[in-house]
Amino acid sequence: MFLVQTTSKVEEASLNKTMSNPSKGGPKRPRSVVWYYFDKIPDEPYRARCKLCNATCHHANNTSNLFKHLRVKHQGSYKEAEELREQEMELYLELKAKAGKPVTRPIKRLKPLAASLETRPSRGRGRPRGSTNVNSSNNSTLNLKTELNSSLNSSGDGVKKSYYMTKMRERQNIGRAFLNMLAKDMEHPSIVNRPGFRDFVAALDNRFELPMKKNIMKTMIPELAEEIKHKVKLDVVIASYFSLSVECWKYRETQSYMTVSAHFIKDSWEMSSIVLETFDCTEERTETNTATNFKRITDEWGITDRVVALLSDSADEVVSSASLVNGWEELTCFGHILNEVMVGALDFVSELVRIQKKAAEAVSYFDLNMKASEMLSAVQQQHNLPVHRLKPERPQRFWTSTYSMFGRMVEQYEAVNTVLCYLGKDNMCLCDDEVELIRSILDVLKPFYAATRELCTESYTCMSKLIPISTLLQQVTEAEISSAPSTADSSLSTTATQTQVALRNALASQMQQHLATVENNYRLAAATLLDPRFKQHAFTDQTALEAAQQRLLCDVQAVVQSSETAANSGITSGGDSTTASFWGMFDKKVVDAGAMKTDVSEAENETRRFFKEANIPRTADPFQWWKLNEVQFPNLKVLAKKYLCVPATAVSSDRLFAKEGDEFARRRDTFRGSQLNNMIFLNKNVSH
Repeated sequence: MFLVQTTSKVEEASLNKTMSNPSKGGPKRPRSVVWYYFDKIPDEPYRARCKLCNATCHHANNTSNLFKHLRVKHQGSYKEAEELREQEMELYLELKAKAGKPVTRPIKRLKPLAASLETRPSRGRGRPRGSTNVNSSNNSTLNLKTELNSSLNSSGDGVKKSYYMTKMRERQNIGRAFLNMLAKDMEHPSIVNRPGFRDFVAALDNRFELPMKKNIMKTMIPELAEEIKHKVKLDVVIASYFSLSVECWKYRETQSYMTVSAHFIKDSWEMSSIVLETFDCTEERTETNTATNFKRITDEWGITDRVVALLSDSADEVVSSASLVNGWEELTCFGHILNEVMVGALDFVSELVRIQKKAAEAVSYFDLNMKASEMLSAVQQQHNLPVHRLKPERPQRFWTSTYSMFGRMVEQYEAVNTVLCYLGKDNMCLCDDEVELIRSILDVLKPFYAATRELCTESYTCMSKLIPISTLLQQVTEAEISSAPSTADSSLSTTATQTQVALRNALASQMQQHLATVENNYRLAAATLLDPRFKQHAFTDQTALEAAQQRLLCDVQAVVQSSETAANSGITSGGDSTTASFWGMFDKKVVDAGAMKTDVSEAENETRRFFKEANIPRTADPFQWWKLNEVQFPNLKVLAKKYLCVPATAVSSDRLFAKEGDEFARRRDTFRGSQLNNMIFLNKNVSH
């Protein structure tokens, strides 16, 4: 579709004509807009060639046939031409009125409101079909504002006349909103071919023409992605430090893909996460190729030298090695670490595995049997139980599905057993001892479920929470093991008590294996120390705390030294030679005085003041605190942006622990491999 000149250009041209020819009675009538779509043929004065399809049309010095060709062959362009013709005509009348030549236009009589609702939507210049001219005696001189606002017909029925004055910018806004919808919802562009969606859009605005699916994918989506990329780079350029996260996933169960994201803290102290690129790594998935791809992506965005760590969603040796090749520290997603701890502990207790399989079998039976599901709803109402569906276990997802399945079975076991007995499925029924055992297991798992949900409170939880959550879970488990009553003293059955003890011991063993060294990781420790919610209070290992504080102090000293070097160079290099000579003695005195205050003392003073500040509430926003206090701690704020930009999970929490992740994966698989990069990029960044 060809672009036409805007209204402002038409107005400017007409105004120029008016000012240059005041004696000729104002501006000339504008050239017909149809000539935006046709070219005159030099050798054939009465024929024109269509720019859209190259067809030739006879025009005989008028444009009727040309408009007819657009209406029949190019409906979208015809609508655009009609709208622009109306706008140019209104502008022409306004300019002519400004030139001192009032224009009289006949007022069209509108049909009564009830009758107009039965007609087809208005066409052309915005006048309803079937409208008629009123008597010439009722004609009046109207300016543009009066004509566009309202006019009454001769019968005085009070119906307001409206014009459809959609401008190019408004149409572009609608088209942009449509593309944003596709990106945010990961909706496939084939939706434009669905009759129901087309009818819905027509009901909202019958003049908006949906683009073709092919045009969306080949032109509009790439152009939008390029536009968003330039917009995002404005924030990327000024950010100090970045952490990368890599999500490894399967495309249609056959191909391997990686999505690389970057996380950073803006100058306004807001956490920002953007997708950089998605690429196919099915073939030659080696350490060298992966490292080369990571380096290529960061070089393209200009952040290679500012990356402080790489976070992966699994213990993948290829990703880990590729990170080290590029000089970045590799960390593992805390959500996946916690999931490994829980799955390992649950699989270790044989009695729990048996109950887990039995409950999962019953849930699957109700999920597949419509009759059983309907009977369950009826029995729930009879027993005054909440009418809830049973929650299935999803082994491919996180351990939280097992916890949810157990919780719902305990809530509904009476109704479930009633239906199973009636349908002859007694082998799936849970006995009282088994229900008691599940309750005891839920008590053990409750702190771990709360910790997992804690990670979901934010889109990306900061890595500074890893040490507090890890140490608290270990402390809670050890306290329960030491205070657990013996089998004889317990109010639970022997089997339930033994299963509780076995599960707690398995959890302690798994946490010792996966989480024992978290306090010794300096990057995690520094993030925790610089988080005003936690600071030193999250540590249980005093030796690890002292080592982290000493290393943090060295980092602060380095920041102080670099800032003083920059300041001193600014002092000595400023001004011309005459001024520098005049102020030379003073500048030397300032530099000497600054040297007396050593880097160590300034770093120690600032660090000491920071740790003496009272901790903010655990539910408060640490970035907001830093925004308010960055002036007091000018050197520590540099390190805060460096270490607090690392998220705790490689994938946003809502996708990691909730069913939204399954829905996102399903929608992702509907696109072709060549389309994935742009769609995933826009899905994350279009609202940036």
